Amino acid sequence: MIANAVFVATLIFLALGFWLSNELRFLTPWRSFILHNHLQNIALYCALLFANILGLTVWIERKFFLRDTGRKLRHLDQEIHTGQSELSNEILAQFGDEEER
Repeated sequence: MIANAVFVATLIFLALGFWLSNELRFLTPWRSFILHNHLQNIALYCALLFANILGLTVWIERKFFLRDTGRKLRHLDQEIHTGQSELSNEILAQFGDEEER
């Protein structure tokens, strides 16, 4: 999940960077002056922006892609304990001792 979030955040960050570089073409004559004097602030802002985009993508992935996992896992757990699943014998044989503790 984290790898997907980093990938999506990188794509969004790059898209924003390309869009912004197109919008700020009028600053090209002063590029060296701006980078020389404000590179640290620009890098800090970019790092914070990327962290916020990453946090947003993780939140969206958890909200929409992991929606009913608790209910699904509870249903699977009930199937295993009642013996209705084909895997229940194998799972109970492997993990049955741990559940009694």
